Amino acid sequence: MILGVVLTLVLALGGGGLWALTRDSDPLSLVKAPILKAQQDLSNLGKEPTAAPFDSSGTTAIVNKQLTILRVIADRRETLVALSTSSSASHAAWQVPVPDELAGQNLSCKVSTKTLDCGERISIDLASGINSPAKPSTVSAAPATSSSQEPGQQEPSGSSTSADDPTSSTAPAPAASPESSPQTSATASDSSPVPSSSDASTTASPAVSASPSASDSPAPASAPASVRLSETPSGDVPLSVDKDGAVSVNNGKVSGLSLDGSKPVWAARVEAPRKVAGVNLPSSREVWVVSDGLTVAALDGSTVLWSSELPDGAGALNGLGAETPPRWQMSKGAVVMAYPDSLRALDPIDGTAIWQVSTPVTSWAAGDGYVVVFNGSTTSVLAFDSGSSSTRATTLPTSAPVSTDVPDQKEIENASLDVPGICAEAFSGGGRGMTRADMVKQAPEKTTVTFSDGKAAGTARGNGVGSSISNTISMKATQQGLLGSTPVMVTVLDCNADNPTYGFDVLVAYNADKEMVGSLVMDAEANEIGYVSAPHMENLRVVGGTITFDEPQLRISGDESCLTCGGSASATVTAQWDGDSLELFDVVYHLPTQDIHRPSLATVQAVYDALAAKEDSRVANQVDPSVLSSLDQPARAAQAGDATLRTAFVPEGGKVVTCLLAGSKDSSGASMALTQDLPLGSIVCPITSDDPSKPWMQPTPKYSAQAEYGSWLVLTSNEEGFTVTDIGHKTN
Repeated sequence: MILGVVLTLVLALGGGGLWALTRDSDPLSLVKAPILKAQQDLSNLGKEPTAAPFDSSGTTAIVNKQLTILRVIADRRETLVALSTSSSASHAAWQVPVPDELAGQNLSCKVSTKTLDCGERISIDLASGINSPAKPSTVSAAPATSSSQEPGQQEPSGSSTSADDPTSSTAPAPAASPESSPQTSATASDSSPVPSSSDASTTASPAVSASPSASDSPAPASAPASVRLSETPSGDVPLSVDKDGAVSVNNGKVSGLSLDGSKPVWAARVEAPRKVAGVNLPSSREVWVVSDGLTVAALDGSTVLWSSELPDGAGALNGLGAETPPRWQMSKGAVVMAYPDSLRALDPIDGTAIWQVSTPVTSWAAGDGYVVVFNGSTTSVLAFDSGSSSTRATTLPTSAPVSTDVPDQKEIENASLDVPGICAEAFSGGGRGMTRADMVKQAPEKTTVTFSDGKAAGTARGNGVGSSISNTISMKATQQGLLGSTPVMVTVLDCNADNPTYGFDVLVAYNADKEMVGSLVMDAEANEIGYVSAPHMENLRVVGGTITFDEPQLRISGDESCLTCGGSASATVTAQWDGDSLELFDVVYHLPTQDIHRPSLATVQAVYDALAAKEDSRVANQVDPSVLSSLDQPARAAQAGDATLRTAFVPEGGKVVTCLLAGSKDSSGASMALTQDLPLGSIVCPITSDDPSKPWMQPTPKYSAQAEYGSWLVLTSNEEGFTVTDIGHKTN
C-alpha cells in the first residue's frame, strides 16, 4: 500500500521532480555532514579560548573568502582571530587584540574587499592583520584580575548594527541563512564573559557577513530567526510559555511538554520535508523547535513531535536557557547543535541524529557555510558543501598538527642567537660627550651570543657603564607571536642582568630557524618614551603581531632625579609589526591623576610642518592661540639675532625626533636634557634641523649622556588628540 502511494507520487512528479524525493536534494541545507578544512592552535591566547558574539544578534563568525573571523575570549581577554580554511599551518592567519574600551561591547563590523572595520578603534587589513585605527585605544599588558571590569558589564555606547541593517528590536528579523545569520548565544560557557545585549527578544540579521565567492561555499539558504517566548503569543509567534514552564499554542496549552519556567525559552521555526516511509516528499511543513537549555523539543501545531533532555553542558554550549540568542543552526531538514562530545544535526521531525561529528566540544561558532569547533585550544574549521565527498567528517583529531615553522621555546633557550648589539655590550649610560642615542648608533646592529637555559654572556666591550666585568643576558619572558605569516617566539632580554642598577631590557622576535626577525630597543631616540634610569619591560603580552608590555617607574614633575631613582608614573607600550619591522604603535602613560596617550610622531610632525610653512589656520585647533600669536614675534635668543620664533626655532625641514613624557627639571634617564619645569602630564618633542645656517638646531651633548636641543614642542594630550601649549628653545 505504502509503496503504491510512493510510486503514484513519483509518476505524478515526473522526471523533473525526482530531485525532491531525496534528503540531499537541497544544496543549501545543513543535512550533509561538514568537511574538515583546517585545524589551528590558539594556545598562545590561553588554555581554553571560547567564541563570543560580535553583536546583539549573536553573530559569531564573519567569513570573507578563505578567512573565518571570530571574536575569542581567553584568560579574560578578547581577541579577533582569523582562521584560514586554505592553509595547512597550525596557527591562525592573524590575531588582533580587542581594545580595552570595546571589551564586552557590541561591535558593529563591516567587511570590504580589503578590511574589517569595527569602528574608530578597529580597522584591520584582511591580508596582513595590521590594525590601523582612526582613534587611539588602550590594550592592557598586565594580566586581567577579578577586580577589573568583566567584559559584558557595560552596555554598548552606540548601536551595534550598521546603518543598512534592516532589523527591529521588537520583531523577528527577516529570514536569513544559517550561515550568514547564525542564531548564536552571547555566552560560550557559564563562566565566559561576553558582550551584553540591549535587547534579547529576537535574533537580528547581522550586518557583518561578507558573502564568500562561489568557489568557497554555497549561496546562503533561508533560515528562521530565533525568538524568545513570552507569556503572550503574537501573530508571527503563536507559541508562548508561562512562568511555570507550560507551553501554549494560540493560548491552548500543549500536553506532554513542560519546561523550566525560571529560564528563558527560545524557539525557531524550521522547514521540514514531509515523508512517506522515510522518503522525503516534494511538499514541506513548518515545525517549531523550542528549548530552555535543559530540554529540547519540536512542535507541529499543538502536537509534540519529540522531546529530549539535554546532557550536562549542552545548554551552555548552545546558549540555550540564557538571556541572549542561542547558537543553534537551522536549515530545511536539519537542526545543528553542539554536545559536549560531538557536533550533531538533528532531524526536526523525529529528533534523531542525521549526522554526528565526534569530538570534545568546549565552544563553537558558525558563519557563511562554515562551523568552527573548539576543543580546548584547538580549533577545527569545517565547511558545509552540498557536493559529493568521501571526506565528510565523522570524528576530529584531538589536537592541531604541529607545524615545523613554529619555533620551539626550549630550542630558543639553548641556541646561538643574534641579539641587538647594544644588549650584548651592556650600554646603559654614557661617557662625556656621548648621548644614549650615540651609544646605540655606535653599537653593532646585532651580535651573536650563545644561550644555555636562557642565559648568555655578553661582550662588555668596556665603554659602557658597569662594563668592567662580563655582562649576562637573560631571557626574562617568552611568548609565541605571529609577525605577518611568520610564527615567532617573542623574548624580553634582560641586558646586563647581573647588575640590576644598570640593566635594561630589549625585545627580540625569533623565527623557527632561530633568526632574529624583529627587535625593539627602548634606549634609542626613536623609541624613548620618558625619563627612566633603565628601561624595563614587564607583563609581556603577545597577540599575533601586537606586542604589549608595561614600563614602570617613569619620572614626572615632582619626582626626585638621580641615577637610580624610581618614578611615580608608568607606561603601557604597544608595538605592532608593520610588515617590515616592529614599530611603536601606542603608548599610554599612567599618571597618579590620569591616563594619557602619547601622540603619534607622524601627527606631531604634520602639525610642526604646518607651523613651519605658516599654514597656521590648518592646525588652529591643535595649537594654543598664545603659541600662534608668538610665532612671528622676535625670538629673543642671542644666536637668532632679530629672527622670529618661527624662523629661528620652527624652521621648514625640521624633524620631530621623538615625544616623551616630561620629567622634572634636570631629570636624567632620557637623551633629552630637560631644562625647564613643566606641568604634570606635559609631553616634550625635541626638534632638529640640518639647515647649516641654524647650527643651534643641532643637539649639543652634555656630560650626563643627554643632549640639549635647540627647540622643542610642549604638548598636552587628551582623548581628542593633543594641543601644542608652548615652544621651548635655547636662549643662548
